[in-house]
Amino acid sequence: MKPIRCCIACKSRKNKEEFFRIVADNNKNAIIDENQNINSRGIYLCKDKKCIKNIEKAILKNKSNLKIDIKNESILRVLKELGEEVWEN
Repeated sequence: MKPIRCCIACKSRKNKEEFFRIVADNNKNAIIDENQNINSRGIYLCKDKKCIKNIEKAILKNKSNLKIDIKNESILRVLKELGEEVWEN
């Protein structure tokens, strides 16, 4: 049975391979865990433009409920990078 995770934006539940995974490094900077194997608490986000935009808005309004300690400017940079990747596909 494949691991099921939940999107931080829309709360949908899917196999973890269907999500982007973002973790914080030792300096609280966001990094994309492309192989989903970094040993750290992470957040999962749908590979969908709408979810990326919704969590960006929540972070900018300080209304996100992230369960990891991460710098806002760092996660916004990563979300922009993910958004560009989604738009290309």
